[in-house]
Amino acid sequence: MNPHVLILDGDAAHAVAIMECLRKSGYDVSVLCHEKNSYGYHSRLAKLKFLGPDAHDTYVYISYLSGLLSKHKFDVLIPTSDVTAEILSKFKADFQKYSAILMPDFEVFMKAYDKNRLMNLCREKNYPHPLTADLSSLDENSDELKKFPYPALIKPNLTSGARGMTLVNNYHEFKEHYPLIHQQFGECHLQQYIQPGGRQVKIQIFTDQDCNAIYSSAIWKQRYYPIKGGSSCCNITISEPEYCRICSSVLKDIGWSGFADFDLIENPHTGELLIMEINPRTPACIRSVYKSGLDFATMIADASLGRAIRKYTYNPGKRLRHLGFDILWFLKSPDRFKTKPSWFSFLGKDTYYQDWIKGNFASFFYGTIGNINKILNPEFRKAKSGI
Repeated sequence: MNPHVLILDGDAAHAVAIMECLRKSGYDVSVLCHEKNSYGYHSRLAKLKFLGPDAHDTYVYISYLSGLLSKHKFDVLIPTSDVTAEILSKFKADFQKYSAILMPDFEVFMKAYDKNRLMNLCREKNYPHPLTADLSSLDENSDELKKFPYPALIKPNLTSGARGMTLVNNYHEFKEHYPLIHQQFGECHLQQYIQPGGRQVKIQIFTDQDCNAIYSSAIWKQRYYPIKGGSSCCNITISEPEYCRICSSVLKDIGWSGFADFDLIENPHTGELLIMEINPRTPACIRSVYKSGLDFATMIADASLGRAIRKYTYNPGKRLRHLGFDILWFLKSPDRFKTKPSWFSFLGKDTYYQDWIKGNFASFFYGTIGNINKILNPEFRKAKSGI
């Protein structure tokens, strides 16, 4: 009998990419979703499909998941969002009674996930990062904030995406906006605004039990929606050995074992890539890495069960498009006819799709409907609108 993996947040497109990998590796896969109009719920790759509560309702979700795990046998749990990754880390001891989990203990988790703590580590260890002020340790009237090199971003320490992120052009604007953001999102930090024009790069690292990197990869986000800086709608895998080494060192200092994904932004004036945050789960655009030869999904499942990590070879140069978001990018971007790679290059042996997997039309259809419903939701648009 094949080991059985339950994917949390199975609604997402990359949940289907994870299923694709695990099925090829000899695993049975099921999904827990909170919407029927989603990629995972209608995927033919899922053995079982469950509808449960939204993970943002933490204790309702924990109660539901505990009940589900007591009724069904799953060998491994894999999260695909920050929210469920945090839940599995914080309540790891409870869930490990039912299934294997590859997730750091909560204190280690927070060293990476808390953006302010990560920036403090980068400052202490001299890792490349934007100039950052820890607002929890500063008075609003301090000279450091008055003399900070604006424009800058007020960023909540513990939110995902661009939620709560606010651009302020001077100290007066900081004083105006900070109290409300702090009240709504909790502790924040002030960070140097990196001017647009540089690359957005993601680094993926898989470490062993001693926190040493085993495999690494890099993704260049060539187009993203919203166009000011959002989710990838066209990316390509690249070779970035120096920054993979740097990010591996960060995880070693944190004590992180397992998988982690870094967001970096290039300073267009210096060409230096700067660490922005760590995502404690596979990113939405991970399928390009899978097609480049690194199956992080199987690594996570194998390591969760104490199995040896299989041998892989990384072959970058694989492009991934999210068709739905790339269409929205085309409608909004003034560069629609001069972008490189060409927006009209739909086919090619090294081109794949994030939201479309061959033979999985129902998943694409209902997932697209779900995305349309999200885009029509004003709260979702505000959360994804960036600065």
